[in-house]
Amino acid sequence: TTSNADEETVGGVLSRHNWTDIGAAIDVTGSMSSCYTQIDEWMALSSTNKLVKYFVFFNDGDSTPDADKVIGSTGGIYGIYSSEGIEKVLTTLKAAKTNGSGGDGPENDIEAILYTIARCPTCENIIHIADNGATPRDLILLREVKKPIKVIVCKLTTSNIVNPKLLDIAYKTGGSLHTLDSDIETLASLKVGDIIRVGSGTYRLEANGFVRIA
Repeated sequence: TTSNADEETVGGVLSRHNWTDIGAAIDVTGSMSSCYTQIDEWMALSSTNKLVKYFVFFNDGDSTPDADKVIGSTGGIYGIYSSEGIEKVLTTLKAAKTNGSGGDGPENDIEAILYTIARCPTCENIIHIADNGATPRDLILLREVKKPIKVIVCKLTTSNIVNPKLLDIAYKTGGSLHTLDSDIETLASLKVGDIIRVGSGTYRLEANGFVRIA
């Protein structure tokens, strides 16, 4: 993607929906910074209509060596209520970025989502700002997620091919998937064998999740 598209993705999705009381789990590893450059704008929105209530920034383990990362307790997760103000939110974001290199490709997305839900029980809408280029290492934890997850896909390259594992997160939690210019909100109605087109990719739903077929 151009970083421009990345910058506009989350704001674009938020402005298309009337979500309130959001808990936002945001991947802050590596190249994701273009995806949350507008965080101060979301914060400004938050103060007017309580858009994002709670931010969670995750970096996949605070530079823990990959071999030592344990599913479900990898760590490197930083939470902050937006009511504490933009300065504190930005300080928390900076700490999460600075303390984590991210290590290998896979991230602890589901751990961060579970943390968001646990720490903010009053968050009605859970959004997951995900790196399309990284597959969560802890998908086995998905069955513990009891709220629908709205996956916002960032770092979508010009090929416009969505990572099927991000579709799985949305589908298996009864949630939805969002890109800069599309909203896939009918996943729950799909049955095994069904085929869906998302962006430039075509996917078939199999027993254990989505597989890209074209």
